[in-house]
Amino acid sequence: MEHDSRPVIEIYGSMECPYAYLATYRLRQVWPEFRSQVRLVWRALSLEYINRQSYPMPLHLAEHSLFQQIEPDLPWKRWSRAEWEWPSTHWPGFEALACAQAQGDAAALEMSWALRYAYFAGNRSVSLRHEIMDIASQLGEQGVLDMERFERGWDSGRYKLQVLEESRRGWHELRLEGSATLILPDGSRVTNPFVGEIDFDEQNFVLRSYKPYPGDPQQAYREIILRSLEKARG
Repeated sequence: MEHDSRPVIEIYGSMECPYAYLATYRLRQVWPEFRSQVRLVWRALSLEYINRQSYPMPLHLAEHSLFQQIEPDLPWKRWSRAEWEWPSTHWPGFEALACAQAQGDAAALEMSWALRYAYFAGNRSVSLRHEIMDIASQLGEQGVLDMERFERGWDSGRYKLQVLEESRRGWHELRLEGSATLILPDGSRVTNPFVGEIDFDEQNFVLRSYKPYPGDPQQAYREIILRSLEKARG
C-alpha cells in the first residue's frame, strides 16, 4: 500500500454534539479545495464518556434555537418523535464512523455527515443497528462505501476499543477543551472555531447571550487550514 504523505487534520468530536455537527457541515464545504493537500481523520471524543450520561433531550431542544442563529442553513429539525425513541447512546455511531474511516477519507467524511444529518435533521435514532445500516446502505448505493466490508467490520466489534481509547486520549491525555476540536497539521488546536461569543447555561438550558462571528466562517476555515499547511511544510 502506497504511503500517503499528506498532512493530517484530526477532528475530535462527539456524535450527538451540535458543535461537531456544525464543524462537519463547514469542513465538508471547504475540504474539496484541499483534498489533494490534506487528510481528514475523525476521532471519537464522547460526551457520554466524560459526562457519564446520555445527551439530555432538553439541552438538544434548547440548542436548536442557538444554532439557528449561528448557522441558519444548518439542517436541524427539532426532535418530534416519542421520547422513548430518543437515542440512549451514541457509541454505535462512533464505531460506524471508524468503520468508514478504514475505507478512506471520502467515505469517512460522508459517513460523518450522514450519521449526524440523520440524527439532527432526520430525527433518527442512530444508536440502533438497522438505522446505521440503512444510512450506510445509502452511501453504498452512491459508491462511497463498500457495504460488505462495512457490515463485516461493524458487526465484528473490531472498532469498539478504538473509539473508547480515542475518547480517553482526547479527554485525559490531550486534555482537549471540548467537542469539536481540530488538531491541525502544525500541531495547533482549534476548538469550535468561528461560532461567535456564546453564553449558554447548560444546567438550566438557557441562552443568556449570543454575539455572532463577524466574518465569513467558511473563509476562516480555509485560512486556518492554509496557514497550518504552510507551517507544517516549514
